[in-house]
Amino acid sequence: MFKLSFGKDCKQLICIAAISLILWGCGSTPSTKNPKVTNAISLGQATQTHDYYADKAIKSSGIQQQAYYLLALRSALNNGQLDAADNYLGLLPSNSMLNDDHRLELQLLQSLRFAYADDLSLAIATLSPSMTWQVSSNRLIALYQQRANFLAQNQQPSLAANDLINALSLAQDESLKATLRQTIWQEYQLLPIEELESLLTTATSIEQSGWLALAIIGKNALQSPESLQQQLMQWGTQYPNHALSNHIPERLVAAANVIPYAPQKISIILPLSGRFERIGQAVQNGILSHLMAKNSEQDIQLIDSNDISAVAAYQQAIDTESEFIIGPLLKSNVEQVVAIESTIPTLFLNTPRDTRAAPNQFFFSLDKESEALQGAKYIYQLGKTHPVVVAPDNVRGHQISALFSQQWQELHEDELGADEVEVILFKKDNELKATIERLFETDKSQKRINTMRYLVGNKMEAETHSRRDIDAIYLVANPKQTSMLMPSVEVTVSAYANQVPVFVGSSGNAYRMTDSGLTHLNQLTISEIPWLLSTSNELSPSAIKRLWPKMKQSQLRLFAMGHDAYGLIERLAQMRLFPEYRLQGLSGQLNLDEQSKIHREMSWAQFQRGRLKKIQ
Repeated sequence: MFKLSFGKDCKQLICIAAISLILWGCGSTPSTKNPKVTNAISLGQATQTHDYYADKAIKSSGIQQQAYYLLALRSALNNGQLDAADNYLGLLPSNSMLNDDHRLELQLLQSLRFAYADDLSLAIATLSPSMTWQVSSNRLIALYQQRANFLAQNQQPSLAANDLINALSLAQDESLKATLRQTIWQEYQLLPIEELESLLTTATSIEQSGWLALAIIGKNALQSPESLQQQLMQWGTQYPNHALSNHIPERLVAAANVIPYAPQKISIILPLSGRFERIGQAVQNGILSHLMAKNSEQDIQLIDSNDISAVAAYQQAIDTESEFIIGPLLKSNVEQVVAIESTIPTLFLNTPRDTRAAPNQFFFSLDKESEALQGAKYIYQLGKTHPVVVAPDNVRGHQISALFSQQWQELHEDELGADEVEVILFKKDNELKATIERLFETDKSQKRINTMRYLVGNKMEAETHSRRDIDAIYLVANPKQTSMLMPSVEVTVSAYANQVPVFVGSSGNAYRMTDSGLTHLNQLTISEIPWLLSTSNELSPSAIKRLWPKMKQSQLRLFAMGHDAYGLIERLAQMRLFPEYRLQGLSGQLNLDEQSKIHREMSWAQFQRGRLKKIQ
């Protein structure tokens, strides 16, 4: 089944015309019923112009005349000729239909006309089949499919699924059955598990109950893939004659048969000495803390990638018959190792430029790029329309700015004339104040004031004015730059304008749980790993700081990453089959994409009264 989007775009005329043709695709096959009243003129498909059928109608009478007018109406709708369609509708009042086939056809066509008028509610309500109709099964299937399409477009997936289940019960063609099964499953996948469970308690048939029960199993598989096989066996016993009994969705079958990674020997490749010793040890401590909390008896082999090359370290892990490898950590090391052929599943702790992964390769990193993409989405969801990126004039600043701008354009791809994101770059920290003044054009305002004072005298009272079109700033900066920018924005924006909200990624946040009195950062919104915003976790950041007092904020994030890396091992095989699976980790809400890259969904927090408070 396909879906339509009934917007104001002229393309909807083509889409609605298409539905009237495609849904009739099965109507030309032999009927599985023998209706009492047959019609020599086949309805449901109009291949000629509406004028052709109207001329035929004028020369006919009775049931044939009505059939030709119905064909003229369908032809007019197919071609978006709405004035002609309305004329034919005037000639075809509902109470004048001469048989059930005509009544069904008129409902289909009236429904399409309402869809043209962007009234999906009436398009749906118009389709009301009667239990007493004497029509072929294929004609009823067309009606159920059309109503299901409109229900789906109207954000009513459960009702759409009900109609498709009715269509499936009538279908004879195997390819049509397969299409209907797939579409029903897709509609139920749109519902949260709570709604599925509620619908199951009120299901009116065994067939519907079976669909709902299996959809719930599919949702539960996202939280507990290990029990999926047993749940599917129980479902098969309970619904032995269900339409899905021999057609379980392929992904569920594959997930039920997948073997989770359960390594007894794990090699961890990290820089444990030299220049990057502290960041390597932070990741190592996170991994080991999770391992000890699990009370695991796994054999752990730590390999220092600074002591030997990354390639030699990886080869050592292979030679010692490791069953899983975590690392390397540094991007340059990952790019050296990723091309080595091995069947050992590996979770790399960085992402190379080319992320084409082998079957057993996965990538996990604390990349700033994904934070910029999330920043663009978050600002968009807040309803902002003109964000500006302020970034350093260096490689990273240009890269993050470009990613933010690209994401912003993609979010507005369905909108005409969406503005490009404005980017303001600064070369040095001491240029930040001037950069903000340039951004809001208060420097120009001040120059105009100075000119007027020169002309009329210094006693002239005036206040600088700033731009009012900017409604958000996304800052690419370190903590020092963030602290310098916030007061600059506050004093630069005119008193006559609304304060512009500022957003920054975690790299601009140096806040610690014990910090207070940071009022100069008030209203600053930050994306941060959820663990650093939590106060209830048994493994709290403050507890880790007591164990390692010299650990910096950035190293705490690496600790969280290491903790999550170990927790991912037993989930990765299932996560590959379920891209929508979300694992709540210390470093974010984690999921695996089609390129085998772990994505982290960050939390959002805002400075209020000098303290950082979680807001999402």
